[in-house]
Parts: sequence; structure tokens; C-alpha cells
Amino acid sequence: MTSAVLGSTFGNTITRGKKIGARMMALLILCVVAAALAVGYLAFYWSTQRALDFEVDKEVRLVQSNLKVFRNGLANEAERIAISNKAYASVLSEETNILLDEDLTPTPSTRGDRDIFVILNKDMKPLYTYRRDLPWHSEVFEDQLRGQLDATLSELETRANTKQTQFRVPEPLRSHAPLALSLRDVVLVDGAIGLATVAAITPSTAPPKGMPKVAGYLLWVRSLDIRSIRSFEESTGLSEMFITTNKPKADFQRVSLPLLRRNGEIIANLSWKTTAASGAIYTNSSPYFLGTIIAILLMTILILLRYIKMTDRILQNEADATHAALHDALCGLPNRTWFEIFAADVLRRDRQKQRITGIVFLDLDHFKQINDSLGHSIGDEVIKLVAERLKVSINMEDRVARVSGDEFLIVLAHRTSMDEIIETCMYIEKMLSDAFKVEKHKILTTASMGVSLSPAHGHDLTELLRRADIALYQAKKLGRGRYVLFEKEMEDTLQISREIEEDIKRALNANEFQNYYQPIMDNTGKNILAAEALIRWNHPKKGLLPPAAFLPVAEESMLINRIGEWVLENAIKDGSTLNDVTMCVNVSPTQLRHPEFPELVNTLLEKYQLEPNRLELEVTEDVLINYSETVVEVIERLRNLGVKIALDDFGTGFSSLSYLRRDLFDKIKIDRSFINGAVTDAKAREILASSITLGLRLGMEVCVEGVEEEEQKELLLTMDCPMMQGYLFSRPIPLGKFRLWRDDMDEDVEQKPRKIRVGAAE
Repeated sequence: MTSAVLGSTFGNTITRGKKIGARMMALLILCVVAAALAVGYLAFYWSTQRALDFEVDKEVRLVQSNLKVFRNGLANEAERIAISNKAYASVLSEETNILLDEDLTPTPSTRGDRDIFVILNKDMKPLYTYRRDLPWHSEVFEDQLRGQLDATLSELETRANTKQTQFRVPEPLRSHAPLALSLRDVVLVDGAIGLATVAAITPSTAPPKGMPKVAGYLLWVRSLDIRSIRSFEESTGLSEMFITTNKPKADFQRVSLPLLRRNGEIIANLSWKTTAASGAIYTNSSPYFLGTIIAILLMTILILLRYIKMTDRILQNEADATHAALHDALCGLPNRTWFEIFAADVLRRDRQKQRITGIVFLDLDHFKQINDSLGHSIGDEVIKLVAERLKVSINMEDRVARVSGDEFLIVLAHRTSMDEIIETCMYIEKMLSDAFKVEKHKILTTASMGVSLSPAHGHDLTELLRRADIALYQAKKLGRGRYVLFEKEMEDTLQISREIEEDIKRALNANEFQNYYQPIMDNTGKNILAAEALIRWNHPKKGLLPPAAFLPVAEESMLINRIGEWVLENAIKDGSTLNDVTMCVNVSPTQLRHPEFPELVNTLLEKYQLEPNRLELEVTEDVLINYSETVVEVIERLRNLGVKIALDDFGTGFSSLSYLRRDLFDKIKIDRSFINGAVTDAKAREILASSITLGLRLGMEVCVEGVEEEEQKELLLTMDCPMMQGYLFSRPIPLGKFRLWRDDMDEDVEQKPRKIRVGAAE
């Protein structure tokens, strides 16, 4: 009794432990993803703020520079007037009728409408005040200016009377005075801000013996009115400028510059609408960014599982560069031989000084399309421009080499941290993402980069190059146009991929593969029109394997051609024994790229005496996107044989409608994602109905995939869908069971004695 209780408790403990382990693993994944999203959002906010700060700082410096030039101009003009024998004598004598407008004020072209001019004697007593807008306002100095300028006037008085006598250029020969005997300040006059300039009135030549150095002082106040502000807007290119005595609220739209008194006191702020785009980018993008986080969290586990199952492809290295020369003849960059010598030396020196070295393997994305569509001469020009951008993207001690057509190697030397290498890779990525202009063409391209580090990933150059190559292919698998740092898991995945590749070769010789067939039904769901061939692998150790377990490796190693030929031949052979059933076979991109593929199809049709119109080859949209002209030619030759062509997974790509116009297809197979939810979602139903109607109006057959429920079937009947395919009718089954299932279906249609259980035939 005790042992039974202990056994039950132990079993419950194990079960509970597995559940906890599964939940903890799920929680860990969610936490990691949530942390990554949070870091990404913070990085987005931080980078946007940094960019905004940088742009705003440029605007502030621009305004400061213009303000300084403006104030220097006022000071120059004031000193030009003040350093004058005539002004000196006139003020020293304290004439009551000073010709202010002619002698002691700027010319009308440099004078503002609201400028204030005050002539002070050497004891700081006002002799004359002039103000164009309020000429009777003679008490402005005593009422408003003296208290604000006491310290400034005292400082100027001290400086002017203690300044050593210098050589003075005779007045007729003097073009302007240096900024020597003037001071500037900011004042508040009649509730408005003014720029004040005080200049000492001195003779342009040495003063007579016994006479004072300074006769008096010229005070010039330029009001920062609407006219001045508009002038600043025109000179800076900024807009919506205004002056406020209150500190503006900080936001992404406006910038302010404090106007400081000479004593450092902030008297007002000059504000304007910034032209920086970074703030608007953050404001407009952040809601969408945050809105996608929930969806990303929900999809993360599926995405991770998908990428875990995916295996790395093996990239064959491009042909070795010519050993006769050390530089590439096209773009002038060093070749691989030179690079290996230089990189080995860099690795040795950095290892001695305990510094980090980065090896970058760079490959241009879809460069073959440029050569195919625009010609090799345009492609050569693009390579030259890429080389120039790479050279200006790296430091002086780094080197870049061209090792083959569109592949480059870069050594990033003498780094002290991994962040420096990442920063350089990000800059290279940005430089190559900008459009290239070649002749009349605007060419857009991106680059994929694989990065390995020394000493983290090894010291030997050959090993580092191999690991950078592995990381490069991982970058392409993740969508191209990015850099990827090497990780040990990539190498482990590569080894698994090699093992699967060898196992596929053995399985082909051992005839371990088998075609399964899934029926395609008419609009009633009772008559079989076609059968889609789907390969399975009867593995001696792992059992029955689906295509997803081995086809990705086959596609990467070129074994897909052998597998595709095997599926095609067996489907044609089996089709010759199935009367009135069209055989549907999926065709890979590499098969369609082969110019002799139509001849192979014709040979197999003749060998097994199958009518060409009973063979239907299914292609996907991404095949046409990546290999458009070559594939179109092969498709046209196949149709000339009488073979039907179907566009599979319709609606999941980006170019469906453009290729439908070219009359390349006899049928479209609407992806299963369209039928999902169509029963309950009105919008989904409308999209599905529109897709069916589109295909029918273009004169093509239409088949909807993924029909799994009776309600979906009834819905398609209301849409006049001519063909259906899905688990509702049958899962993919071997040829023998398919024959029995078809016979049962025929018997059920004629007599309806019993209901066929599809699940039993799986």
C-alpha cells in the first residue's frame, strides 16, 4: 500500500514538474521577447531623440551665428560713427545743436524704424536722444535704459580710459573700425526686446595734449521687431519665429534660444518652429510601433519554432581571385590574396595588443537581377560605386577587398569593443541602402553581411572567414539587407544540414520516397477532378517524414532537382493509371530556371503515355519575382506542350495581379488563409468572393485550398467556386488508398449506401 502511494506521488511529481517546466520555458520565451521589444522601443526613442537633439543643435548654432553676425554689424557701424574727430569735438563741446542725423547715426539704409540713439557725455549724462517712431520720447534713457545698462556703461568707461593709446588710421583712409571700444547688451524697452550697443566716442587720431581720451558715449538700441524677426527667418530658413519673456514649453515642434544679458541673466527667449523631422517621426510612428508589440508577442513562439527548424545552407565560395595581381581590375580594390595577407597581419598585431578585430563577409542582394535586367556594363558600374562607398565607410586602418562578382571582404582593425564594430557595420548598411545613379537608371540595392570577431570566434583567419560566411548566409535567411554576428548555434545547424543532405542522397538511391495524393473536388465536393502529388519520406529510423523536414535542405544543396524529377516522374506514371484525373505537381524555382526542363516534361509524358492536358504544374509567385524573364520563357514552352500551369498560394505574394495580366496561367489556387474565418467574417468573405470572381472573369480555373469544415464548403457553393481542396474531403494518402477512396466516392455518389470516413484512409 505504501509503495503504491509513493509511486502515485512520484508520478504526480514528474507530471507536475513537466508542466511547470513547460510553463517556465514559455514564460522565459515571453520574457525574453518582451525585454527585446522594450529594448527596441527604448532604442527607437533614444535614437530619435539623439537625432532630434543633433538637428536642433544645428538650428541653434545657425541662429546664434546669424545673431552674432547681426550684432557685430551693429557694433561695427556704431564704432565707425563713434571713432571720429568730428564726433569727438562735437560731443566734447556739448553743442546744443548736434547734427545727430548726419554725424552720429547710421545711414538710413542700416537704421531701423524703431532704433533709439542716445549721445552721452563723458559723465554719462544724456546730451541728445533720437527716436524716429517717438521723437518726443527724450527721457527713454533715464526712465528705462540707465538702470539696465549701468554695469555695461561702467565697464566700457573703465576699458576706454585704461586702454593703451594705439596707432590710429587717419579718418579719410579708414573703412571701418575694429571691435575695440564697444560693448553689447540686451535690454527691455517699452515691453519689447532690444539689442543695445554702447561705443566710446574717441578721435580717430591721437587726442590733443591735455584732452580726455573719451568725449562721451554713443548708445544704439536696435528693437527686435517684426521686421528684424522676418530678417532672421529669411537668413536662417526657419519659420514662425517670435520673442517671448516666458520660457516656452519643451516639445518636438519648437526650439528656443535664451537671450542673455551681459551679466548672464535671461531676459527673453527667441523661439521658432524646428524643421527637424525626427520628432515628427517619433510622434507618428510610436502608436504603430506600440500597436504591433502585442501581435509580435503572440506570434513570437511560432516564429522561433519555425526558425529553429530551419537549417543553414552552405555557401560555396566564389572563385579565388587572380594570384597574379593584388588588386581587382574593375574597381581597384585589393583582391582576396592581398586581403588574406593583410588580415593575417592585423590579427597578429591586435592579438598582441589585446584588441578586437572584425572580419566582415559582404554580399550584394539580388545583384544577378541587375545584370540580367540592365546588362553587365551597368552591373560593373554599380560594383565601382559600391567599392567607393565601402572605402569611405571604414576607418583608415581598415581594408576592404573584392573577392568575387558581388562579394566583398572587410577587416575592421584595432577596435576596443564590439560596439565599435557594430557601429561600422550599421554605417556600411546605411551607405549601401542609398540609391545608385548609373546613366539614366536609379538602382536600389542592399547588402547582407556576416561578421566574425577575434578573439571571440577564433584567431585563425581561415576559421574566421568560414564563420563569417556562415553568418552571412544567416543574414540572407533572415531577409537580407542586414548584418549578423556569428553564433555557435549557426555552426551546429550547419552540421545538422550536412547530415540531412547525406541522408537524402542515400534515400534517393534506396527509393525511400513516396508520393501521397490529395484530391481536388468539384463545386459539389463529390466528384474528383484532380490530385495533388505531395512527397513523403519513409525514413527507416524516423518513420514517415513530411516535406518540411527535408525539402529546405534539398533546396539549399541542389538536391531539389533530383527530388523534383522523382516526384514528377512518379506522378506522371501514377496518373497514367488514374483515368480522368489531372495530376498536379509542385515545381521548385531551380527546376523552372533550367532551360531543359520542358524537354524533361515532354520526355516523361511520352514515356508513360499521359495526355499533356492531364498534367498541371504548380508554381508560386515568389518564383516569378526572383527569376521573372527566365521563368516566363520556360512557362510559355511548357504551355505550348499542352501542360497546364497553376499559380499556387495565390494572394500571399506581392505581384499576383501584374503576372495575371501576362496570360501565363490556366488556374489560380487561392491560399488557405483566405478561407480561414470567411464563414464568420464579412470582410474575409468579400475578399474571398472577389478573388474567385477575378480568376473566373480572367478565364481561368479557380481552386480554394484549406477547406476543412462543412460550413466553408457551403459558403464556396454560394460563391460559385468551381474547385475545392482540403481535409474536409481527404488528407494526402498513398496511391493505393487513393484508388480505394475514389472508388468509394464514386459508389457513394451513385448509391449513397454509406458514408466514407476519410480519416481511415490517411
